[in-house]
Amino acid sequence: MNEEIKRVALYIRVSTDRQAKEGDSLEAQENALKNYCKEKNYIIVDEYIDGGESGQKIKRTNLQRMLDDVKKNKIDLILMTKLDRWFRNIGDFYKVIEIIKTHHTDWKTIWEDYDTTTASGEFWLNMSLSMGQLEAKRTSERINEVFDYKYNIQKTVCTGKVPYGYRISEEKKLVVDEEEAQNIIDLFEYYSKSNNLQKTTEWFSKNYVKRSSRSIKRYLSNSIYIGKFRRTKTGEIIEDYAPSIIDQDLWNKVQRLLKINIKNNQPDENRRKHNSKPYIFTGLLICKECGHTLSGKTNSNSRHYYNCRYSYYKTCSNNKCINEEWLEKYLLEKIIPILKNKKIEITKINSKQKKVKDIRKNLKNKLNKLTNLYLENLVDLDYYREEYNLIQSQIKKNEFDLQKEEVIDYSYIDNFLESNLIDLYYELDNLERRRLWSSIIQYIEIKGYKEVNIVV
Repeated sequence: MNEEIKRVALYIRVSTDRQAKEGDSLEAQENALKNYCKEKNYIIVDEYIDGGESGQKIKRTNLQRMLDDVKKNKIDLILMTKLDRWFRNIGDFYKVIEIIKTHHTDWKTIWEDYDTTTASGEFWLNMSLSMGQLEAKRTSERINEVFDYKYNIQKTVCTGKVPYGYRISEEKKLVVDEEEAQNIIDLFEYYSKSNNLQKTTEWFSKNYVKRSSRSIKRYLSNSIYIGKFRRTKTGEIIEDYAPSIIDQDLWNKVQRLLKINIKNNQPDENRRKHNSKPYIFTGLLICKECGHTLSGKTNSNSRHYYNCRYSYYKTCSNNKCINEEWLEKYLLEKIIPILKNKKIEITKINSKQKKVKDIRKNLKNKLNKLTNLYLENLVDLDYYREEYNLIQSQIKKNEFDLQKEEVIDYSYIDNFLESNLIDLYYELDNLERRRLWSSIIQYIEIKGYKEVNIVV
């Protein structure tokens, strides 16, 4: 190594599972590296410390900052205590080596000795990296097994985040916070009636706790309120993870409204001057040609029409205008058979999903029995792991099947079919008609009077 090297970077890393180990702490590494530099009379350019970050990730905050300084030719030598402080992944190691070689920077471990100038030295370097990578993967597997057990079997809280409406019990489980839970119930009920996110946000902030629209939307779409927890890392949905706050019917209604995302705001003052009646199909009509939402307009006889505004800019060829009154009559004629067919379709899906849920329940019971056998020392660790991994793979496949087609609530269809609203339709004002259609229709694709596709 060049004896003229003066500018040195100290790279220090401790993963969360190694933080408390003697001799591997951030402070121990820092002291050892500084003492080494003092003996060699090196100048420390900077300390690059990644605390609590895995050696299997290349996108560590301070590792990337150090590489930026290497590219700026600020560093002659990178020092670390051991190779596994730097990397536990062979591929990432050689990616970084390519960068530092290009910029004539060397590297050295002070507690280990690697000589990469010989074939045997290169071999031992690769062997050390391979062993470090293997150890890291085994550690990760053990941690994942622990978390799988805590989430799926014990149903305990594994993070510091507690959803609004709950608190953590002494057993580390989510239990209902009665006061906050009532606020959540009120929130869902208010939104289900208003179908307006901004209005709901203002109401909740005024009466309960100040929250942003984004936070309110997260509350309304968080499945924890029906007892289901979605693991961020795996996407797995864990049933019966917490006590339900919202009943299933209300939950389904709110999810449907969120999906439709129809804004039922009153027209502003400027629009009222030109149009005393709100447009009935605002946000529901989609141009079949270009996919954009159709715009409403009023003619000299105060009749409502809808067309694709992009036809004006010659970017869409669909220049047909749809009369609102004609569309109302068309929907009233078509909606009953469409909803009846939709109910038949949903019933088939729900029947299939019931079978999938039964399979999942049996797998969960099987996993519980296996865990009890292991805890009672009736099976050894190797057998437990083999069976555990097999059942978990079956559970994941089952979860995938379950997520492909979720159980769908069709009570809104029954309510519509049984309410005789068709006969009462013309007694409703325009806003009431708008709410009616947006509650049962997702969108309507339109290209002239002959091409109308209703999606419920």
